[in-house]
Amino acid sequence: MKVNSFIKIIEIIRKIGSNSYFLMKIYRKPSHLKIILSDLLKVNNKIYDDKDHLKAAMEWLCRAQDIANCGGVSGGYSFVKGWMPPYPETTGYIIPTFLQYSLLNNDNSYIERAVKMGDWEIEIQLPSGAVRGGMGINEYPVIFNTGQVILGWTSLYKETKLNRFLEAATKAANWLLSVQDDDGKWSKHTYKEIPHVYHTRVAWPLLNLYKLTNEDKYKIAAEKQIFWGLSHAKENAWFDLMGFTTNKTPLTHTIAYTLRGLIESSIYSEGKSKNIILNLVQKAAERIMMRYELRKKDLDSIPMHLPATLNEKWKSKDKYSCLTGNAQIAIIWLKMYKISNDARFLNAALKIIDQVKASQSLDSKNLGIRGGIAGSYPIWGKYIKYAYPNWATKFFVDALLLKEEIGYELE
Repeated sequence: MKVNSFIKIIEIIRKIGSNSYFLMKIYRKPSHLKIILSDLLKVNNKIYDDKDHLKAAMEWLCRAQDIANCGGVSGGYSFVKGWMPPYPETTGYIIPTFLQYSLLNNDNSYIERAVKMGDWEIEIQLPSGAVRGGMGINEYPVIFNTGQVILGWTSLYKETKLNRFLEAATKAANWLLSVQDDDGKWSKHTYKEIPHVYHTRVAWPLLNLYKLTNEDKYKIAAEKQIFWGLSHAKENAWFDLMGFTTNKTPLTHTIAYTLRGLIESSIYSEGKSKNIILNLVQKAAERIMMRYELRKKDLDSIPMHLPATLNEKWKSKDKYSCLTGNAQIAIIWLKMYKISNDARFLNAALKIIDQVKASQSLDSKNLGIRGGIAGSYPIWGKYIKYAYPNWATKFFVDALLLKEEIGYELE
């Protein structure tokens, strides 16, 4: 082992050594220590065919659902706490992933699993129609969570034509409309009780519901939110209020939430509005791509990992990467490639997907690790540190599925 690497190990132990309980939890399993040492020494896992990585990721998600034992999906696996409680928000947007994967494999068992997720969401839906916040069964409603579960319910209704899913989605959407501000934003029942531009990902499911019901009120509410979001755009395609808080630089995770909501909502727009949205998204996607491509030791090398956060100048000083955001940004680039036919987006997406693949262990004896995607790289990065959140794996699956779809189109 190199002397510098050994020194780094000592530094990490010192940082967390003051909390002996935490230290014991982190290092109690060889599988945990293996990940820590691999990330510390920058030893990547072998990259296999996409289908192998995809299969392992789906097996991890199925495992997370089975562990929860309620229909919902565990929030993920933590080195400290083990498997987490089921998470209403992310279970909601995992549903479309399972439905898409079932089509790819012609396997109805994934539809059955998705139905169980949707039924669990109905079972715990608040009387107001809202979706509960946080992991587990909490009493408080959250705007963003409600939108993500509507995505799941509407996709289930389109697949199964079961009215209970459309009814639940409608009830949830009516609650969203009842608490929306006049200018289109949501400032109550939000994370940290502040408005967020990434609520474009709430406008998107409202538009999906509009398409199913032909109720104009859902389209109007969604458009109001989108226009409010666009009002926060700068000339360099930066959007204010993209982060979880106003005093911290946004993660690529929430930046991608914002851009994805805009892309999907643009499908329902026409003319000038559509062009404005897509031009902003393309400009933002280019800024992120340039930041990524510039992180090279030389012209022929692969870029270093995308930093976890980006500021209003699309710059960062981060030493770690948000793997969730990386998978989401890959999706943004792939979608922009489909829209613009600009091969630069495809090229960047393929490279960043390979980096996420290299972080995925396909042979760990720990079933909480095998097939999952960590929150951060290295594992002790600030975003969901020492854990494998289910949404990181979900977005990784989505990126691989979209990559495969584009591959078919190219052929």
